[in-house]
Amino acid sequence: MSSNQTFGAPSADTAPATRDARRARVRLVLGLLAAAALGSVLWWGRWETAPRHAYPDTYWYARQAATVTGTPSAEADRFAARLVCRQGMPSPRPGVSCVTATRQWAASMPPRYQRIFTTRPGYSLMAAPFVLAFGERGMVLVTAALAVLAGVLAALAVRLLGGGLLSSLAATALLFLLPTGFWLSRLLAEAGATMFALAALCAALPLLRPGGSTRRRLLLGGVVAAGLLASTVTRPATGLLLSAALTGVFGVLTLLRRRAGREPGLLVLTAACGVATAVWLGLSAALDIPGAAETLQDKFTVHFTRPDVPDPWPRLVELNREFWPAQLNAWWNGGAPLAASPFLALLLIGFAALFRALPGRAALLFATAGATGLLTLVAHPKPSEADRLILVIWLPVVVGLAMLLGRPARPAPAPASDTTVAPGQPRE
Repeated sequence: MSSNQTFGAPSADTAPATRDARRARVRLVLGLLAAAALGSVLWWGRWETAPRHAYPDTYWYARQAATVTGTPSAEADRFAARLVCRQGMPSPRPGVSCVTATRQWAASMPPRYQRIFTTRPGYSLMAAPFVLAFGERGMVLVTAALAVLAGVLAALAVRLLGGGLLSSLAATALLFLLPTGFWLSRLLAEAGATMFALAALCAALPLLRPGGSTRRRLLLGGVVAAGLLASTVTRPATGLLLSAALTGVFGVLTLLRRRAGREPGLLVLTAACGVATAVWLGLSAALDIPGAAETLQDKFTVHFTRPDVPDPWPRLVELNREFWPAQLNAWWNGGAPLAASPFLALLLIGFAALFRALPGRAALLFATAGATGLLTLVAHPKPSEADRLILVIWLPVVVGLAMLLGRPARPAPAPASDTTVAPGQPRE
């Protein structure tokens, strides 16, 4: 045997494909690193746009993060109060020191209200190591890290859809320049919930295409379920609605497509979303985690300072009847006659770009994710928080607009274990 014919060495036919795959991976990694650098700069710019970085919810997240590190309860109270006051939250009682008033306000809140936050510990658990290492600055660092990761995942989603470097960087930029960027730079759970939601959506994209081994499909399904559950544990209004909506939409699509033949990827995606939904609902029942009914009682009893109302759901319907006419008018023209609404224009352009630039199922995936923003607002019709509650409605806009920029990149060669699609065949 010739010395050049080493056992197991790639043949001359496979060597170019291997080199191409390696170059594609290197380009992908470098592109994601560029997205991380761009996201870091834009996050800092967003952080500096407004002096207020903390809100009442921040207090409970920071307190829980400090408690997780082993900090005594009284010191955790002081830590959280100092943080929110230094980060721009005004004193709850004018004329009283912010730290003192904040601690008094927190101590006056019923345990039932506090439990709403302690039963969604995702943000606090991620912040705890940073708080242990960096103190108050740790809350800022973990929020920045989660937001930058969200920007990287937005870029990855575009690359998975066939977009090039320009398109992927545009996705990162849009995530921070659109209204999402403001809330991703506040000390709230939005950065973590959005990051996990994007991780689930990125893992879902390969499942919408034919091919791939059973092991790979199951691995991706596990990532989808884990991302949805992590988003739910961080912010239930985002994660649970997203997993339930995806289960419903792709469950219906699976039933409609059953006559066309078995599609393992679609089945795995539907099952993963359903598992995430069922697991959280099961945990909520077993551990008595506050759900939608409890948050409604929180609203109608003014944070449980009044007796529970007997009819929270009819009250929610009535509240929506009062809320939506004014809210739709604000979105349509900003409340001013004949004034164009940048909000509505961006949404319409973004969704049109989504369905123009993406394959049908991928567009449906992101459109469903965006629609859950409206569902969140239906469940919590509060004008002062509308832009934060509908945050995920901008994800399809980010991806759709980014995919229209630049030329599509050459797709990376499929792994040897995958079933490839012949040139000219549709990807779905």
